[in-house]
Amino acid sequence: MFKTTLDLLNSFSILTVEDDSVTRLMLKQSIKEHCAAYYEAKDGLDGIEAFKKRKIDLIILDIHLPRLNGFEMIKEVLALKPNQPFVVITAYDNNQNILDSIKTGALSFIRKPIDITDLQTAILLALSKKMKQKHMKISDEVTLDFAKEVIYNNNEPLFLTQISNKIFWLLCYNIGRLVSYEMIEDYAYEGESTNKNTIHAVILRIKKQLKDIDIENIPNVGYILKKK
Repeated sequence: MFKTTLDLLNSFSILTVEDDSVTRLMLKQSIKEHCAAYYEAKDGLDGIEAFKKRKIDLIILDIHLPRLNGFEMIKEVLALKPNQPFVVITAYDNNQNILDSIKTGALSFIRKPIDITDLQTAILLALSKKMKQKHMKISDEVTLDFAKEVIYNNNEPLFLTQISNKIFWLLCYNIGRLVSYEMIEDYAYEGESTNKNTIHAVILRIKKQLKDIDIENIPNVGYILKKK
């Protein structure tokens, strides 16, 4: 594949989750130099943790992973970020695996042994939807760029603190849907039990910076970000 085509990846971050060290090295050598950021995990649980800690544009993962398999990891990620793109790889060539991957949210499916050109093409196809995402206006003053995950307030980029940013984007991934306290703890606080008052204080800070957004508090349950 031409380098100019692969350069389309240079603004994206990619996470690969693969337990086989040889395949993991091959993926790294094929992708890393073309990405804005590249991360690795050796099993499904480590993959989940890497996803929660960083902005991940695409996840490439094997189906058969230790501790948490690929399907289970996809389901956990989609519960937090419903539009997360995936590329699934597997050594098992059967229609059920393909069907299961599609049902759980994978956009592309690659069989082992992996052909490098096929892999790079699958990555570009999986990211094409994200590349085409346009800005979303959620209030009179606030616009979101989902592709770059940038917040614009009155057309000026606005930057939140790390924890505020994670909670706000979790709400944005699930706009119009309930984001529970448990989801916030899981994603923003890496699973640590957090006092609801602490979370509420962060929400208030977000609303103070983004004055005309509509975040509804569902008492003792969580929050819903509404598009005006």
